[in-house]
Amino acid sequence: MLVAAHKPADTPHDPVYLPIHVGRAIHGVDFGFTSDATGQNISSKNDTYCELTAVYWAWKNLDPQVPAVGLSHYRRYFRGGADGPSGARVLSGEEMTTLLSSFDVVVARRRNYVVENVESHYRHGHIGSDLDAVRSVLRQHHPEYSTSFESVMHRRSLSLYNMFLMRRVVFDEYSAWLFDVLESAELHIDNDGRDAYQRRTFGYLAERLLNVWLEHNSATLKVIRRPVVNTDGEPKLRKAVRMIRRKVGV
Repeated sequence: MLVAAHKPADTPHDPVYLPIHVGRAIHGVDFGFTSDATGQNISSKNDTYCELTAVYWAWKNLDPQVPAVGLSHYRRYFRGGADGPSGARVLSGEEMTTLLSSFDVVVARRRNYVVENVESHYRHGHIGSDLDAVRSVLRQHHPEYSTSFESVMHRRSLSLYNMFLMRRVVFDEYSAWLFDVLESAELHIDNDGRDAYQRRTFGYLAERLLNVWLEHNSATLKVIRRPVVNTDGEPKLRKAVRMIRRKVGV
């Protein structure tokens, strides 16, 4: 289970967790975690790909004998029965093994959007043309995913954070598809002039694409959704106010 971190952080002591310093190629400070800038990597793109630089590194460089791969964050984990940072209870390696004995994929429990759907939520919070670029790429290069994309866009719920746990063969298939879509979309997206928040383009798009991929492969994959614990606490009121302000254009 990768733990994406861009700064020093306490991480679970269970050896199944592997802290990854994301963006190591563009951040000079070394705080002792495994670097995403070794082997084949996109570490230098961390400002736009976010935690996905850890996913790419794992896809290209982890021992192929590793049976499963997951992604969590230095402050977000799947809830479980093991001790985690700040007193959180997180999934243990044993619990992960048990889950994957019955399921192919573990993702975050869906967040429900009350006043809008997935597409309108993205357009109010991010750059709408980026979504258009992904829609176009899917139609041209992966047309079999277009129906699932539209289905997810019209839905009012979404699994977020790019968090997952997958059997290795599933992880490899997902990564090959995801990075093909994102790299194709990157050719049509200009991030110049955006602030740091809006430059996280491909991290935000990937959150939606994970749901599209799961929708398309729902007949063959057994998926379970688990609650996520934030060791910093979830600022739900602040998020709700921000969402309403985006909605009304304030």
